[in-house]
Amino acid sequence: MLNIADRATALERDQVDVVVNSFTVTCARQRQVEFSAPIMPAVQRLLVPLGSGINEVEDLGGRTVCTSLGSTTEIVLRDLGLQVESLPGIPDCVLAMQRGRVAAVSSDDVILAGLAAQDPNTRVVGRALATAEYAVGMRPDEPDLVRFVNGVLEEARADGSLAASNRHWFTGRLDPVPLPPPPVYRD
Repeated sequence: MLNIADRATALERDQVDVVVNSFTVTCARQRQVEFSAPIMPAVQRLLVPLGSGINEVEDLGGRTVCTSLGSTTEIVLRDLGLQVESLPGIPDCVLAMQRGRVAAVSSDDVILAGLAAQDPNTRVVGRALATAEYAVGMRPDEPDLVRFVNGVLEEARADGSLAASNRHWFTGRLDPVPLPPPPVYRD
């Protein structure tokens, strides 16, 4: 398993062929990684303990928020002037929050919803701090692989299985349920 900050490097070093792991498409990443068409929208929010009184980032009141090292989320939080602790992964941040070391965890709502489902003493709160789209990451020198992955994803869009999967996992956990965006191809 890779740390979030090592995904692009793992592709460059031929350690993996594809990265299917909440990989946000950014201009900077597109310089070193080729992405499939976007498969899921994501909104950056907060995960907080129940009863914490935190509903928005302004409620943190100088307390620390945790996110994964090397993520786009880290940049957004620092730009907001928040006190940030960056750890290798979001599960590390959740442990830090459960132990009282940080007041909140920030990441994409789809990730946080899964964590809140595992810990009923937490909830996802707050407005969208940033929006993004996930895609499958591959090496730029593999155009046939990129086309193949896009073909598989297009079939899943067309037969409804991609949207059905999102509804299965996020109904009752996120409102609205994130549905696959229309494909956008660079080729």
